[in-house]
Amino acid sequence: MILSCPNCSTRYRADAAAIGSGGRKVRCASCSHVWAVEPEPAAELPVIEPAPEPDSEPKQPHRAFRERAEQRRKQASRAAAGGAWGGLAVAVAGALVAAVLFRADVVNLFPQASSAYAMVGLEANPYGLSIEDFSVARHDADGQPTVVIEGVVRNVDRHAQSAPALRAALLDGQSQTLLEWTVLVEGGELSAGERRAFRTVVADPPHAAAQAEVTLAGVEVAPAPAPAGAHGETEDAIVADAGHH
Repeated sequence: MILSCPNCSTRYRADAAAIGSGGRKVRCASCSHVWAVEPEPAAELPVIEPAPEPDSEPKQPHRAFRERAEQRRKQASRAAAGGAWGGLAVAVAGALVAAVLFRADVVNLFPQASSAYAMVGLEANPYGLSIEDFSVARHDADGQPTVVIEGVVRNVDRHAQSAPALRAALLDGQSQTLLEWTVLVEGGELSAGERRAFRTVVADPPHAAAQAEVTLAGVEVAPAPAPAGAHGETEDAIVADAGHH
């Protein structure tokens, strides 16, 4: 601190700690004047308050409420969209499974759907019955020609089916019917997946017969002629042409 003699104005540099907090008397070295020196008051510096940052300003209650409501709305919208897509995927998967399992019923109601199933390699049978393992053989019994036709009827449906009546026919080389008759499958109902054999014999068949056909009675099927001489027979042999339904 700087001291100035009130009598001769001589200035001195003094240690503030030597003056103390209660003050003391000092003597001027120039004029021997004695005076009391009081400690200087501590300088008060102005307090500068920091300016609030834009983001640190507290939000108004209505603004915070609107933001929370908007956030909840967005979360609910995303959850609803996810649930809708999930439900749609489950519905589509269920429809595809049902279309495969109940394809016989679908084709029965919409016959044109059979081509769609065929495109993906699935057999769609609207009748629930299939003729399989079809075979035909020609024999001579006591000098009389005989044709023996055999096969298996299989229930491809999920439910039991009545034993069907079959239509058997002998056709010429131009697929014209020469002789036809009904074959009954004995044994009552066929359970799901059951196979049952049938057999029919024709004595003295028409000489022009070139192929044989067996279908479900009442179902019209265009025959697909097999080449003459199939199964190792001669040109006028009976050739199997099974209708699978």
